[in-house]
Amino acid sequence: MIEMTLTAKNQFTFNKSLLEHLGVKAGEKIAIKKLPDGSININASKKHRSVMDLAGALKGKTDVKMTIEQINQAIADGYVEHGMRGMK
Repeated sequence: MIEMTLTAKNQFTFNKSLLEHLGVKAGEKIAIKKLPDGSININASKKHRSVMDLAGALKGKTDVKMTIEQINQAIADGYVEHGMRGMK
């Protein structure tokens, strides 16, 4: 367990090991969800990429870099969005 101290400005500073665990780098966001029992859930707020981002990245026409999780999510989102119609 890691304890943090609340500053006079009502802020916390996450230490490096927590940020590495979340996979968050400078400039990226985290998502905090308030739970009914008074606790919170903290996750990395990863940008979702579209299936078109994936297509561009695979063709080498963009400088978009995607993790395997983002690739899988883009495929799933594309299927949900386009369904049986297929992609145009």
